[in-house]
Amino acid sequence: MAELRVMAWNLKGSASPRLDAVTDLIRTHDPDVVALQEVRKHQAGRIAGLLGWPRPVWVLKHNPWWPLWWLAEGMAVLAASRLAPFDPVLLTPGVSRRSHRRRLLVPVELTVDGRPVLLFDAHLSSGPELRAERVGQMTRLLGLLPDAVPAIVAGDLNDEPESPVIGTLLENGFTDAWAIAGGGRPGATIPAHEPRRRIDFVLARGLEALDAYVPDDLGAAMSGLSDHRPVVASLRLS
Repeated sequence: MAELRVMAWNLKGSASPRLDAVTDLIRTHDPDVVALQEVRKHQAGRIAGLLGWPRPVWVLKHNPWWPLWWLAEGMAVLAASRLAPFDPVLLTPGVSRRSHRRRLLVPVELTVDGRPVLLFDAHLSSGPELRAERVGQMTRLLGLLPDAVPAIVAGDLNDEPESPVIGTLLENGFTDAWAIAGGGRPGATIPAHEPRRRIDFVLARGLEALDAYVPDDLGAAMSGLSDHRPVVASLRLS
């Protein structure tokens, strides 16, 4: 692939979205790789199966319903080609696996035009009082990155474009794909039925943003799939 099309989507799997409709939306926007947050393992596997893709990378985030293991929520990366996963990065040490406040990064390696690219599926801490914590989480991510390897951060960052959280990435060589290539189209992602805030991102370092958008023709149909809309970006190696 000379170019890479990325979708990031907080799916809210606990609401049991219709997986056929989720798959149809993904297929319509034709990504090469999808970073999902708040998705159950069987949901991620079913979506990948419906798309005809390989088994996804799925990591447990939390499970307040233990021992009902099948209700565990996690994060998943799905791709049309096989991914090389790395160990997940725990961002909230000391937080119980039963708590929704537990947060992770899920890093994978994929290949673009014969070169390795790192993708981090990210779901940062939520709440205005935890902004400094989110900045620390992004600083932790930056410390994991080799200098020469192109990288993507995709997911629900729980903060808006002008925040120090996003600023931390921009100051370290990342670009906000929607800000660069959104072309003035609506970019808000939440709430899904009538978006007003942009807290879901695809940010890239070492890749050029060619296009980026949030689907804006879904209306009330989104309410049955998630409380977030996805963001889609097309990237090319710089």
